[in-house]
Amino acid sequence: MSDIAAEKLVSDIAAEKLIPDAENAFAHATDNLIGLYRSLERKTLDLPSFSIKPFLIFSWAVLKFVFFFYVGVLLIIPTNLVILARNIFPGRHWRYRPFFLRQLYYMWLWVWRGEVPTAPVIFVRPLLNVFMKGHFERRLRRLRLEMLFRDELSDSARSALLARVDAALERWKSPRFTTFFFSLLLPALASFVSLYKQVVDFFESLKIHIPTLDVVVSFLSENVVSFISENMSATSLRFVGVSALGYLLTIPVTAFLAKRGLFLGADVNRIYFPGEQGGSGVYSKEREILASVGLRIRETPIDFWLFGFTFVISTLLLVLNWAEWVAWMRANTVNTNVQWDPENQLFIQLIAQAVILFSLLFIAVLRRGRTERA
Repeated sequence: MSDIAAEKLVSDIAAEKLIPDAENAFAHATDNLIGLYRSLERKTLDLPSFSIKPFLIFSWAVLKFVFFFYVGVLLIIPTNLVILARNIFPGRHWRYRPFFLRQLYYMWLWVWRGEVPTAPVIFVRPLLNVFMKGHFERRLRRLRLEMLFRDELSDSARSALLARVDAALERWKSPRFTTFFFSLLLPALASFVSLYKQVVDFFESLKIHIPTLDVVVSFLSENVVSFISENMSATSLRFVGVSALGYLLTIPVTAFLAKRGLFLGADVNRIYFPGEQGGSGVYSKEREILASVGLRIRETPIDFWLFGFTFVISTLLLVLNWAEWVAWMRANTVNTNVQWDPENQLFIQLIAQAVILFSLLFIAVLRRGRTERA
């Protein structure tokens, strides 16, 4: 046998061995990835459609921190000195009292694990589904694209794999805005109107008069406009507008935090707090599955983008209305110190806030990449 024929035979044998290996790799990756996503979706079935539980948990944590902070400033050193003196002698040792240090450590651990330096507020499950399905869809589409361009796959195997992925994509198709509007917002509005009408009819049957919805809306709009025009200045309105924008953006941020908590394996009751959960959870399993077919995909950091956007817009509006803010602080602050300058105080606060927040954000971005929690 000639050398050319021998080389051709060896290459044919290698190709025959390579094709089944590639097909098996893609088949296992597809099945494992779909199974992984199904298990994640199953965990969301018992979550409420709407919940203020994250806000209540966060508010209680803030109250505890404020209380222990003021108490700890006065007592943390003398109390722990007494405990230290006691522990020098033999016998059962006393535990040191951290006071507010435990909360500070919690906040630092949250950022150190790569989470955005903000807190969850209001949870809306449809938004969680949007983020979750978007995550599934992007990875499945990338896997599908890889199947199309892999020459090692036979036509029959490629068709079977594409059909499997297409079925999964149809199941986890990301809802568009129109679908979201007609399937969630519009039915919710219609349900509210229908529910209010039922309440009015019920009280009317009891001979109790309740104003109709149009009367309530008209009354509220007139009184709100009157209250704003009489009691709020232009600066106050801008402040309310900026605050409303910030609080509005916390809703998708909360949904994204819940999505991260779901992927990290957090308990369903604490899914909104991914910074509490250590490890990389499902992210590592997903990364291992995709790496078996030569893919490496990272999560889009939507929470970082929203947080940065909110801070930049708020700071920009503050700078554009600087003179009015200074005048507002001077008019609404009682300070007998002649040397006190509200403009300097506002400037120092702005710089300190920017430095702290962007430092925490930089640490979180850096740590998320290194901890591979994405």
